Amino acid sequence: MNRLLGLALTCFLMLTSDRATASDLFSVRCEGGAPVRPYFATFDIDAKAVVFETPSIDVETNFGINAYSGEIISTNDGKIEFMLRVRPGRLDLIFDRNQKMLTWPGFDDPTFRPTLTHQCTVTPPRSILSFRVREPIQHPISVRCEDAGYMYFTMDAASKQAIFERGKEGRLYRGEVTDVRDDEITLSMNFDVPRQVVWNKSRQTITIEGIDGDASRPRGVMQCQEVAPRTMMVYHARLWRR
Repeated sequence: MNRLLGLALTCFLMLTSDRATASDLFSVRCEGGAPVRPYFATFDIDAKAVVFETPSIDVETNFGINAYSGEIISTNDGKIEFMLRVRPGRLDLIFDRNQKMLTWPGFDDPTFRPTLTHQCTVTPPRSILSFRVREPIQHPISVRCEDAGYMYFTMDAASKQAIFERGKEGRLYRGEVTDVRDDEITLSMNFDVPRQVVWNKSRQTITIEGIDGDASRPRGVMQCQEVAPRTMMVYHARLWRR
């Protein structure tokens, strides 16, 4: 009986721990301005980190969207106070999880900048593929190649988007999904020289095809594994160091 009770308690703690972790990482979609334009923020409560995506200058083309890193200052009574690093200083904002409102505090004299409040919608953490992409990314897949250090491929068959990460401060390379069949997803990655990449789920491998006549770029096969989908929080460490 004691063993069963212990097992039940362990399962309960694991479930509640997973739920707490999931709720600590989330995104919000807010709308403001004239014309009304959406903008986004992704919060990692545990890491006290924020990545903020600005509204587009042009609603039709998504032109002008930028990302900024931020730090959570406090989380009292459901209100998340955070600051963004913007030149030449910082911008302080407040997100109310209960009211689902984001507040842009104004100056004492509202003639210059009155307080603004925008309605928001809470969403799952935004995929790293979502940045500057019009359609939401619903089912991204991320894989990490253990024998190559810090290396990730993230892909989404529906939107045909793909991203490659190598190193926490290295350049991000974009690509596209060109084929999906059985357990394989084929990518065309825009490296310095375009390369074809194949993810094989059953074999758990990433194959980077070689380039004919180029001995410096041979075919390579790496053992990899599927991991939790990479989110916009990837940008935090990259932006924070700048």
